[in-house]
Amino acid sequence: MRIIKKETDYALRALYFIHEKGGKAAVSQIYSQIKAPRPFLRKIFRMLALSGILISKKGKNGGFEFKKPFNSITLADINEIFDEMTPLGGCPFKNRICSNFRSCALKGKIRAIEQETYQRLKRTYIKDMWD
Repeated sequence: MRIIKKETDYALRALYFIHEKGGKAAVSQIYSQIKAPRPFLRKIFRMLALSGILISKKGKNGGFEFKKPFNSITLADINEIFDEMTPLGGCPFKNRICSNFRSCALKGKIRAIEQETYQRLKRTYIKDMWD
C-alpha cells in the first residue's frame, strides 16, 4: 500500500530544498535539484501556491518562497493537497469486494487505522523529516 503519492514526495523534496536555500529558490535551481519532469513540477508548484504554502515571484529574482512558515507545515498539509483519500471509514476497495459495506467486518478496523495514520501525519512536521 502506498500512503504518499509521487506528487507529495516531490513536493516535500522541493519544499525542503527551498527551505535550505533560505526560504526562496529560483525555479531553475529547484528543477535541477529535484530532477522531475518540468510539467509535473509546474503542476506541483501551482497546487502548493493555490493552497497557500508557497508564493510565486516573477522576474529576474523570481522563484518560489514560503507563504506559510516552513516550521508549521505538516505532512497532513501536503498530503491533503495531492492525495485524494477515501473518506474516513469509506471502502478502500471502492466497493468492489463487498456487496454490503454496512456489514463489513473490516470497517471498524480500517476506520481506526485511517484515523491513527491521519493523526500521525498531522503531528509530523516536514522540518523534522530530515533531522
